[in-house]
Amino acid sequence: MKKVAFDKLKEEKRFAVLQSYDILDTSPEPEFDTITELASQVSGAAVSSLSFLGSNGLFYKSVFGFGIKDFEETRPPCLHAGNKAGKPIVISDIQVRQEASRQLGVPEKTRYRFFAGFPLISPNGFQLGALCVLDQSPSQLSQGQVRSLKLLATQVISLLESRKKQKVIQQSYRLQKEMEQQRAQERLNNEALINTTSDDIWSIDTNYQFITFNDAFSRKIEAIIGEKLRPGISALFPGKIPEDMHQKFKGFFERALSGESFTEEYCRPEKMETGLLVWIELSGHPIFRDGIITGAAFFAKTITDRKKAEIKLKESEANYRMLFDHSPLPKILLDMDTMEIMEVNRSTLDKFGYRKKEMLGSKMGLLMQEEEIGFFFDSIQQLKGTRKEVKLENIVQKKKNGELIQGELMVHELVFEGRNCLLAILNDRTEELQSISVKSQMANIMENSLNEIYIFDTKSLSFCYANRGALLNMGYSLQELKGLTPYQIKPEFDEPQFRSFVAPLLNDEREKLVFVTVHERKNGTRYPVEVHLQKMRYEGQPAFVAIIIDITAAKKAEQDLKALNQLLENSNQELEQFASITAHDLQEPLRMVSAFTSLLKRKYAHQLDEKAQQYIHFAMDGSIRMQRMIEDILNYSRAGMEKKKVETFHAAEILKNVVNDLQKRIEKTNATVLLPDQDVLIHANPNDIYRLFLNLINNGLKFIPENKAPRIQIKFRQDARLYHFTVEDNGIGIAAEHLKLLFNPFKRLHSKKSFEGTGLGLATCKKIVNQYGGSIWATSQPGEGSQFHFTLPKKPID
Repeated sequence: MKKVAFDKLKEEKRFAVLQSYDILDTSPEPEFDTITELASQVSGAAVSSLSFLGSNGLFYKSVFGFGIKDFEETRPPCLHAGNKAGKPIVISDIQVRQEASRQLGVPEKTRYRFFAGFPLISPNGFQLGALCVLDQSPSQLSQGQVRSLKLLATQVISLLESRKKQKVIQQSYRLQKEMEQQRAQERLNNEALINTTSDDIWSIDTNYQFITFNDAFSRKIEAIIGEKLRPGISALFPGKIPEDMHQKFKGFFERALSGESFTEEYCRPEKMETGLLVWIELSGHPIFRDGIITGAAFFAKTITDRKKAEIKLKESEANYRMLFDHSPLPKILLDMDTMEIMEVNRSTLDKFGYRKKEMLGSKMGLLMQEEEIGFFFDSIQQLKGTRKEVKLENIVQKKKNGELIQGELMVHELVFEGRNCLLAILNDRTEELQSISVKSQMANIMENSLNEIYIFDTKSLSFCYANRGALLNMGYSLQELKGLTPYQIKPEFDEPQFRSFVAPLLNDEREKLVFVTVHERKNGTRYPVEVHLQKMRYEGQPAFVAIIIDITAAKKAEQDLKALNQLLENSNQELEQFASITAHDLQEPLRMVSAFTSLLKRKYAHQLDEKAQQYIHFAMDGSIRMQRMIEDILNYSRAGMEKKKVETFHAAEILKNVVNDLQKRIEKTNATVLLPDQDVLIHANPNDIYRLFLNLINNGLKFIPENKAPRIQIKFRQDARLYHFTVEDNGIGIAAEHLKLLFNPFKRLHSKKSFEGTGLGLATCKKIVNQYGGSIWATSQPGEGSQFHFTLPKKPID
């Protein structure tokens, strides 16, 4: 006996139902052994079991492939815990479907990998037990096998119900003698009752002579034959009714006296009053006594009104059929549940180019593009039960020759031949076919792209669409992926972070986001990707479209480059030291040139002509620019020096120092500098981070159009591994083709007359960020401003 959790509120009623079958704690029974053996043969599994849930736990009634005690020692899974009543569960491989296994309460050391369970549901909806098949190897079940196993589970309940009914019959037999005492009185009551109805009731013996009849029948026959009816006379009235009626009733009598029970309709002229045709429904049943037929009983009622209504209905159906067949619009009748085509009119055959036998029995998808089938099916599910007419717009359908039809489908529910159906009427709008063809081609290109393409909702973030490349690479089915969101396949994001990240797109602040992240497949493996994300409309609603480029190869190349870069590192260090030493040694002769040139100008300016003074000015200006360049070279070389003291400090403190040092320039340009509200701890050399922010903010103050006040905002966000900083300005901006060259040493995008500088500021920033394991890049909109982004690791690097 195995303990199983169950709903305590329903347990008392459920257990009462189970007790009514008298099967708990009883010996195995051949009927149930046969069922488990059949289950094993149908499924191909080595083991099958039939279990019931008693008051103290799980009770195995029959096991095929093991003895019951041996079977329980194998720690088999069970269907009872956490299962929704009436829903079978099939797990092809328990080790792979770990979540489903936990829901079933599968023991950790079970020897089974394949499991399929089919609940045993009583007629009043209680789950009494389960029919299960198991195997030590993974397996699959076809739809036919699932149906067969469901039928076997149903057969178990049928056997229990049959036994229960047999028990009731036995109890009824014991009460029969008591009832016989009441029959005499009930017979009198019945005779009184049958005489109150206007329908005809009579009985005959085996010689076709009347035994009894009610008043209504007696009056009707007396009006036909002209004499009073009495028991013992012939029920066929030879010579007194038409010969055809005589033969008809003789046939009815013979059928009933032969043991047949039947109900049949017939028509006869009404001879009592109007002479109109009257429709009669006649029921005949044999009368048994001690197993021998001693007579027959008949019941006849007039159904003329019903027959008239049926005739009118048939006439209406004929008219409807004529309108259906001759309508100029294509009309299609579909089964509501299966979407099987049940009927089509001539216009449909002409429009789509099929023969009728090719269409009948086929699915509606025969006439539709593949991408339209899901939309049509979802729309129909929403229509179910509403009894409303719905117009489905922009439905693209397909002819037999491959040509496309764009139109509107008017769809409404109806009942036809006892089945819930849909009538779909097509309004052809072929003039728009050209534009739809282009759309179809683009959709085909998108669907078959090797890059991953996703579309997801802007509100719920749930996936709406994924192309074939995405499904193949990720390992999910489209239905599985629709139950996920982008941040669930991006390990570095949670929901708030992802919503914050895409907010600029949602608020129309940005048209596109391009970033590098990691995707996690269904099997848990991860791979690097470059994401191109933008907002669009999908099926009339706002949505995000993401085009994904797998950069695994690029990342591998990057890894290979690291090895090469390591070889260059020693050489670079020597070059940096050389640059630092050289720049430092150049300052002394440069100061001498500058000093003597200044002295020459001060002492001999009055003796020199204008040309000589211009030469002195060029020499002094050149020495000043040379001094600045040497200082920038020193900063650049120092930015790459190793073994600096790494400290932990607040970013807000560094930013405050930078703003204070630039205060005069900020006031002079009437600038606004906005700092982030959030503060974080940074692990680095404070002087490096100071120079980093100083260069970026100084650029924002420098590269600004005339008569425009600078506005600089430092933004901050973080993920599990990195701090992300952005220094955003409203300056002149940078052309897209220049962004890649922006961080190269001595690379100037403007003349010295337009903007001062040596071209080493951003190169220094790049060296600082790179040495701490971060990245730096820029985005810009010419004429609107630039955004300089850089990342720093949260943890100090080695």
